[in-house]
Amino acid sequence: MSRITRFGLLVGAWLAAAGAAMAQTSHVVRAGDTLERIARQYGVRTSALIAANDLERPDELPIGKRLIIPRPDEPIRKRYTVEEGDTLQGIARDHGLTADQLARLNRLDDPNKLKPGQILEIPLDATRRLPSPKYPLPENLRRELDQIPVRPGRWRYIVIHHSATDTGNAQTMDHYHRVRRRMENGLAYHFVIGNGRGMPDGQIAIGRRWRTQIKGGHLASDALNEIAIGICLVGNFEKSRPTPAQVRSLSALISYLMQRTRNSASAVRTHRQINTKPTICPGRHFPTRAILENLP
Repeated sequence: MSRITRFGLLVGAWLAAAGAAMAQTSHVVRAGDTLERIARQYGVRTSALIAANDLERPDELPIGKRLIIPRPDEPIRKRYTVEEGDTLQGIARDHGLTADQLARLNRLDDPNKLKPGQILEIPLDATRRLPSPKYPLPENLRRELDQIPVRPGRWRYIVIHHSATDTGNAQTMDHYHRVRRRMENGLAYHFVIGNGRGMPDGQIAIGRRWRTQIKGGHLASDALNEIAIGICLVGNFEKSRPTPAQVRSLSALISYLMQRTRNSASAVRTHRQINTKPTICPGRHFPTRAILENLP
């Protein structure tokens, strides 16, 4: 074999390997893999990895599962299934798009007629714009939260709930849990976020459980309550969506808590995703994917 031929074969092999590396879009889970490790390996965000694979239990990665690896330099389109009561304006708002952009992307002949079960494509990079995970907490609230000592390793999960009521505030919930549910420590959650009906829209109330760093009462498991922070948004999201102010406050609070508790995006769950008993909380109109995709 001539030197030129050998050189040509080497170049061909190198190009083939490079092409294969560039084309790689999946990863097969091996023993010892974690989402954080896989995300670092491919240079993507953990939250993007969760969103791209629609992982409901990010802490459970079965060996042999094939994960889609989002390319950091390319937008990813996700599929959204239209539900009863959805509107194009509402879906677009939840994903950081205008209704016109969403209609053009999906080539909708009549944007005013959406059918339950209809599939819409939504670019993942668009959902990163609204709400921003870097939306700052009010300075006075952040200073107050900074004064509360948080032991490293104390909390492993951040869990999102809805109140399933149209109105309410931390005080009414505390009374219900203390008197009706006979909970010694009252309010089952660590935080409550208002919707403008009972407390200001987007206002974050700090519960006694967070101030004293004691376990919650929001999950059907004592073991999980011991390590899971509970955040409750006032509203019934089976009937309507959270307000934009609530979504911004929730994103800001989650980002802050992730930093304080040294947790990654895989720690953030909805009540439905983590509870040991079936539940619809936080409701079908809660924008779970838009929230998770915006986490740092």
